[in-house]
This record gives sequence, structure tokens and C-alpha cells, in this order.
Amino acid sequence: MTSEQKITYIEKQISACEQGRQNTINCPYCDEHNIEGNPLCCELFARVVAAVLVSKDDQERADKVERILEKVLRN
Repeated sequence: MTSEQKITYIEKQISACEQGRQNTINCPYCDEHNIEGNPLCCELFARVVAAVLVSKDDQERADKVERILEKVLRN
């Protein structure tokens, strides 16, 4: 797997967990399974998870701002 594929793999698993479709995330770096409430398996996995969550949060904020601007511009 390329670096980008590993990040996408983690992103998809995070989404599946948020939707309740799975309860573990497999690490593509060390092949360990991560379960909520337990320490994350390795530093690289932890960094990618943090980056994915920040990116997701940033995207949600940007989407919210865009919706607000659309409403303002329509009025």
C-alpha cells in the first residue's frame, strides 16, 4: 500500500466506526487492531488518526461556513 492508500484506508475505517459499522481500526503500519478506549498501537498510526480527524473537523467547519454564506447571499 502506498502512503496515500494507507491514509485513505484509515479514513474509511474511522468513518465506519463513526457510523457504527465496525468497532476496531486496523493499522496499516504495524497490522495491530485498535479498539476504542485502548492506547493506539504506534506513533505513526496516532499521527495519521489525528491528522484525519483535524482534516475532517476543518472540512465540516468549511461546509458550515459555505452554507451560511449561501443563505446570506440568497437574502
